Amino acid sequence: MFRFALAALTAVLLLDAQTIDKPVRAVTDPGVVTTRQAIAPAGVSSIFQGRVYGAAWDASGDRIWVLHASQIYQMDWRKNAVARKIAHQGTPGNQAIASDPARSLIYAGNAARSGNRPSAQLLAIGSAEPRIVASGLGSYLPGALSLSGDGRVAVVPLVWENKLAAIDVASGKTIASVPVGIAPWAAVANQAGTVAWVSNLGGRPARKGEAAAAPRQKPEEMIPVDARGIASTGTVMRTDLNEGKVTHTIAVGLHPTALALDERAKRLYVANGNSDTLSVIDTERSVVVATIGLQFFDTKAKGIAPTAMALGGGRLYVACGGINAVAVIDTAKNTVAGLIPTGWYPNHVAVSPNGRHLAVTSLLGPGSGWRDEPSKRFVHANRGALHVIDLPDAAQLASYTTAVAENNRLRLGTGTSARTARANMKPVAIPARSGEPSLIQHVVYISQENRTYDQVLGDLPQGNGDPTLVMFGPPVTPNQHRIAEQFVLLDNTYATGGNSGDGHQWVTQASETEYCMWPGYQGRSYPFDGSDPMAYASGGFIWDYALAARKSVKVYGEYAGRMAEPANRQRLDLLERWKKGEDFSAMWKIRAPIDPLNKILAAHYPSYTNAIPDVARAQIFLKDLARYEKENNLPNLVILQLPSNHTFGTTPGVSTPKAMVADNDYALGQIVEGLTKSRFWTTMAIFIIEDDAQNGVDHVDGHRMPAFAVSPYIRRGAVDSTFYSHQSVLKTIELILGLPTMSIYDLIAHDMRASFTDTPDVTPYEAVAPEQDLFELNPPVRALRGRAREGAIASSRMNWSVPDAVPTEKLNRIVWGQIKGWDTPYPAPRRAVFSPLEVEIEDEDR
Repeated sequence: MFRFALAALTAVLLLDAQTIDKPVRAVTDPGVVTTRQAIAPAGVSSIFQGRVYGAAWDASGDRIWVLHASQIYQMDWRKNAVARKIAHQGTPGNQAIASDPARSLIYAGNAARSGNRPSAQLLAIGSAEPRIVASGLGSYLPGALSLSGDGRVAVVPLVWENKLAAIDVASGKTIASVPVGIAPWAAVANQAGTVAWVSNLGGRPARKGEAAAAPRQKPEEMIPVDARGIASTGTVMRTDLNEGKVTHTIAVGLHPTALALDERAKRLYVANGNSDTLSVIDTERSVVVATIGLQFFDTKAKGIAPTAMALGGGRLYVACGGINAVAVIDTAKNTVAGLIPTGWYPNHVAVSPNGRHLAVTSLLGPGSGWRDEPSKRFVHANRGALHVIDLPDAAQLASYTTAVAENNRLRLGTGTSARTARANMKPVAIPARSGEPSLIQHVVYISQENRTYDQVLGDLPQGNGDPTLVMFGPPVTPNQHRIAEQFVLLDNTYATGGNSGDGHQWVTQASETEYCMWPGYQGRSYPFDGSDPMAYASGGFIWDYALAARKSVKVYGEYAGRMAEPANRQRLDLLERWKKGEDFSAMWKIRAPIDPLNKILAAHYPSYTNAIPDVARAQIFLKDLARYEKENNLPNLVILQLPSNHTFGTTPGVSTPKAMVADNDYALGQIVEGLTKSRFWTTMAIFIIEDDAQNGVDHVDGHRMPAFAVSPYIRRGAVDSTFYSHQSVLKTIELILGLPTMSIYDLIAHDMRASFTDTPDVTPYEAVAPEQDLFELNPPVRALRGRAREGAIASSRMNWSVPDAVPTEKLNRIVWGQIKGWDTPYPAPRRAVFSPLEVEIEDEDR
């Protein structure tokens, strides 16, 4: 499953073989799959540089059209040959591709940039040059479009406008524009093009007096939420296209992501991505007549995540993004017949015209690739895939089903097994089962920002590092180096998120919804900060589980919204006031967008902004720690955010990247010292991770992050190279505090017991001040020349109020140039890398 080395000659040959114009059949360097699942797809694969969003068969069944991040490919799938490619020059809508075999046409939806933001359009591709059927349909992305059975009408969900557009494809005229529910995602039309059904990812608008929340950028869009603050409805609407109105609203599961219509049988199938179910609707009566549960393994867990569907031969094929498989449903019995393995996160499925083959696209294919050479890995070097699979007979399906279970490290079953806690067990540091006694009673869970392992710890000879990639060594990060050496060095730990918008979902929920993965939040939010109720997994947050288990919780900064970026001078002013010993504990007052979180929020602790130094945050927390000591009531779970190592690039007149990373390091060291010298130290564990690692390269994988575990029960001076991820940390916290698993991902993750012992060493930690000057400022533009000047000007124009609103690659090059020298070659890509998760960017690598 994983690779950690590759012969240089093979690497060069592979690089020469695969370009953005030429997919390969397979890769010899699969990326690290941070969910610990194996990727072993059935059938034959075509692997592309960049994400893949959907596929449609042509009339012959010999060729498949593939909707890619930047191209639309016509593939001779048997030869793995590109017959034709078209640059669609926009951001593709997920699943936004459909075929009209009678006319040998393909339709695709994308969002081409118009002014300051993308604008949805519909493209038609045939034997001639592609044409724009309709443009200016709406802002941002179109959803999963579909054609009427006669090929005359295209129905296009307009995700941001909350409308369904019906378009006459011959004339390009809009037949109907129907207001529907919140975030319409998928649509299907009947044979005649007179009736369409649309699924609403966010469900219905909130009713008067109902608990509700709105995405940050659409405050008028009030969405019903449950007691945890998570969007709580999903709907399907029947629309009359002649009348241009909704006739019926049908409640289904959460996040209805896909629809499949069997018009002859009067059945509409709905994939409920955040409920792990399928709803079956009787289209004559517009009611749900059955719900099919998608639990295939002996232990029930959330996160199966149905994303797409296709009908064929009396069977329904359901792409399940969470388990990298297609579920085969017997539609006569509404039962699961078996599972077929796919690439990482299947997101579209289509049955061939002859009914013999299945085309499946997977968003992330074999995992992230590399840049320039295999030893320089990067998060956004995405590789999507197309898989063509012969529809299996019963024996082959049984074999495939077993393979899916093995790939997911689970046993097949009914979802009824559970490992219950055993009575009279001796307390140990990490119990074998949740609910058994632990020697640890207090967990402090700290989240940092965006550095790779090699950038910080690549110089430690005892670990798997590349010293040539180190940017923030011991003079800048002495505490992170000391903590790694004095406690345990974790050199094989990964951030599952690719950016802050999905990274904080993994940090808090051990899961991620399709709304963040695709992403569907464009124009609504960037949900790193708890600002969008549609972003959250139905399993809920780690603090919900702790509270349900009657554990005390306090949250410092995480999911607490964001603060306005003040004038550049404020960061330096705050540093100077900190140096003088000023008390910051009453300076700020915040309120979290997730209303229930405010009950456990430290409202005096700043939320996300890099304009406030982390040493000020540390001072606030340490004052609280003194109070906890006095009152003997440190919460069982403390969650704390330290974001300043994100940096401001080389923006003139503000802190340098090294100064900001050093500030973050010193704050971390002070907090660890304070905790280890407190009365609670003997029963404590501290876990330190990042939400993502996208701001740099790494010789193993771009997701690899500096992570730390600190406790009297740590195996001091050890190196632990066990494969860990966000989910591993959360699973270990669950075992310590006696909490259930939140998703399939923490269920199958390694816990971190290999880093622990049951024999304590209570020696406290002593923080050390970095050699790097925390007050160092970037020079003014007038003092710079050449690329340094260009980088400073570019940094000054970037939007720093959101973690990833800056162009990641441009920022990485700028920081590299300032630290390593402008003449030192940056480990840059030799080909374009597209990352749809970067927000509001004008990036040369896109």
